[in-house]
Amino acid sequence: MLSKPSAANKTARHPRVWIEASVQPGDTGKTIELPKRSAHHLLKVLRAKSGDCIEAFNGDGHNYHATLSVQGKSLLATIQAVTENQSESSIQTLLVQSIARGDRTETSFQKSVELGVNAIQPIYTQHSIPPLKADRAARKAEHWQAIAISAAEQSGRSTVPYVHAASTLNTWLQETWPELRDNGYTGWVLAPSATRSFPRPGPNGHAGLNDPAAQHAVLIGPETGLTMDEIQSAVDAGLQAVRFGPRILRTETAGPAVLSTLQALYGDLLA
Repeated sequence: MLSKPSAANKTARHPRVWIEASVQPGDTGKTIELPKRSAHHLLKVLRAKSGDCIEAFNGDGHNYHATLSVQGKSLLATIQAVTENQSESSIQTLLVQSIARGDRTETSFQKSVELGVNAIQPIYTQHSIPPLKADRAARKAEHWQAIAISAAEQSGRSTVPYVHAASTLNTWLQETWPELRDNGYTGWVLAPSATRSFPRPGPNGHAGLNDPAAQHAVLIGPETGLTMDEIQSAVDAGLQAVRFGPRILRTETAGPAVLSTLQALYGDLLA
């Protein structure tokens, strides 16, 4: 049985942590050991102590309110109450982000998770960085997923978006996108040369009420953009080319900006 949050929970924000342990809404009273990453952050950064409260989540759509118990270097959490999490977006979004140099890719991933993206697909394009070797690619994938976890914790989400293994644009268009398209996804590719932008809201002021589209894939180019051939390949595959205002956005800005627009038009950002 789900418990309602107390008045204190509504006004005081407790630290939120991702847990990998198997817990269910009926596990009130159960004690679990927190992952090393979460334990280290709580103990070393937040100076947590026994009796402190946290809010844990494992991707099942619930918040697990728990109290902490310090046991040496381990940190235990005893579940006190469980509530439904209402923070997930009403639309499904996939960010297809070209891998950029420096920390631009990480910035795009972090902000996109905060805005409600459901999954992220890193891709190699003609002007992105060259494909990484297997060992570096594996470490980079772990790093990106850790960024998604941290952003989900901070933004109050109940799930952690999955960061897919990096792919080339051609491979994604040929092997992954067709299934998404057949399952009802609308694909968008930013192109400064496009003649139209996203659909404007209808007479009722909310595009989502007039448009059944609820699943969106957004293709974003690297620092110098996608080539004309890449844009054409995306259009030929069924994505719609759109321009996004009169200014050229940085690659780390474009993804979050488009997601914000889609959430305002079709999702819950202005709800």
